[in-house]
Amino acid sequence: MTRPREDSHGIAQALTELGFAVQVEPLLEIRAVEDAHIDTDGLQGILATSANGIRALARALADRDLPVWAVGDASARAARDLGYRNVASAGGDVDSLAALVAERCRPEDGALLHAAGSVTAGDLSGRLGQAGFTVRRVVLYRAETAERISDELAQSLKDGTIDVALFFSPRTAATFATLVAAAGLSDTTGRIAAYALSQAVARELAALPWAGVHVAAAPTQAALLAALQPTTDRGPSMTETDVPKPATPASGDPASPEPENAAPAKGSSAWALVLAVILAALIGAAALTYESWKSVLEMVVPTATLAPPTNPAPANPAPVAQNPVPAPVAQAADSVRAELAALQGRLAQLEARPAADARLDQAEGQIKALQAQIPARLAAEMQELAAHVAELKRTSADAAAVLRMTDRLEKAESRLAELESKRSSAVALLLAVGQLREALAASLPYDSELRAVKALAGTDQDILRGVEILKARAVAGLPTRAVLVSRFHALAPAIVRADILPAEMSWWRQTLDRLATLVIVRREDGDAVGEDSPALVARATARLGEGDLAAALAELSRLTGGAATIAAPWLADASDRLAADHAVSEMTAHVVAAIGAKP
Repeated sequence: MTRPREDSHGIAQALTELGFAVQVEPLLEIRAVEDAHIDTDGLQGILATSANGIRALARALADRDLPVWAVGDASARAARDLGYRNVASAGGDVDSLAALVAERCRPEDGALLHAAGSVTAGDLSGRLGQAGFTVRRVVLYRAETAERISDELAQSLKDGTIDVALFFSPRTAATFATLVAAAGLSDTTGRIAAYALSQAVARELAALPWAGVHVAAAPTQAALLAALQPTTDRGPSMTETDVPKPATPASGDPASPEPENAAPAKGSSAWALVLAVILAALIGAAALTYESWKSVLEMVVPTATLAPPTNPAPANPAPVAQNPVPAPVAQAADSVRAELAALQGRLAQLEARPAADARLDQAEGQIKALQAQIPARLAAEMQELAAHVAELKRTSADAAAVLRMTDRLEKAESRLAELESKRSSAVALLLAVGQLREALAASLPYDSELRAVKALAGTDQDILRGVEILKARAVAGLPTRAVLVSRFHALAPAIVRADILPAEMSWWRQTLDRLATLVIVRREDGDAVGEDSPALVARATARLGEGDLAAALAELSRLTGGAATIAAPWLADASDRLAADHAVSEMTAHVVAAIGAKP
């Protein structure tokens, strides 16, 4: 077993129950990341791509109510053992986990927390980001590779006591191959059957010789144990004589050890001659001792059936009472006679063959010739091997240094994948902001668009500040700038009248108000001077004509008294419109900058 020690307990127990003697050789050591920041705000669930990840999360957070989406059964089982109540298993790999989440979750329901290690397989964040989900990947542990194999494993490899090796990840498989080669034990794996969780794992084992490399039908622990079933049928271990037989033919009959028309093996004639001599000796001995065992045979087979009578019978013999010969005994006697006749015929054929001495002499000469060639061949092969070893010593680096470089490369690849995932999420966020802008431009309610932006933003404070600004008017929507200009032109006379007419609501004020509605004179250029209502309205009208809503709002915000009261609803809508337009512009600029940022 090459898994981390904490991950090996369950499958080691299962293998022990199958009859295996299990040796655990952890090639990865799991170290927790201290003080990892975990943002739980707005989460809809947890993504678990390893049992180590969910264990590390459980140590950091006490909450067990969030749903857990696990990549496989082992991770799901670990989550349930830790007390998580709502756990679902994808039963496969990162692709199947992404498909499961996309089928059962909605992006607008919140972000997903990925409890990950420093190095992960696959791009889960990228796949879910393309589907509109926000994934918060938090590194909660680091898996550090071993720098040498243990003395116990080295001795077991030398003694040839390991029959089966299990590999669960490309990283542990590559580490095993590198460390075994560095220890000079590459030639010891030729009798070991390797079992890999996937094709990617099997590819990392190609550097070593194996008795066979078997791949699980699915990337799960159960499938790997099922692949071991043929081995367990033969017993808990394999030896040199336990090499599997050839496959059974399609007809269902056991496969023959040789083809029916195979040529005789060398020396078969000599063995046949020896066998014939032995049979002849046995027959001769039987003939010489016939008298001694004749009486015994007569007890089974009557003498009359073995030899003719020595004296002829009278012409008219008197009736003699005889015991009939039992049928089974007669059949046995006939069988013995047939076998003796066959042996005599075989002996005659062998005696008629030419002597085998010449063929034996020829075979002996060939053997001596081969013996003379073997030392020369071995010497040439030894020289070739020595040259290979010298070349390896010249070009090979220290195994530990190679593994450290591999770790750095994997970390860099993981960082690159994380950046690509963030970029994919940023593209999805940009699309959501664009939809929000369109709803604002059409003066429509934008609550659903705003919730989508918030879900995709995750912990991005720049986006979340804009969301806070916009949420107050999300259900009702905001008037467009054109609508605000039209409303102002209709409202301006009332603002001016409020400043000109008396404040008290007497019959005199009501009469003047009716007359003012018939004729009102106000300036509409931008040159009006003063802080009274007509001057402020005139300058605001000019600013709106120039398309400067902010300047018009600044002018009208200085209104006082009744004029300010009349203008208040318009001022509120204009202020919210300016704030919304500014917030969406800031969001767009921020997301575009994130997409264009270099890794």
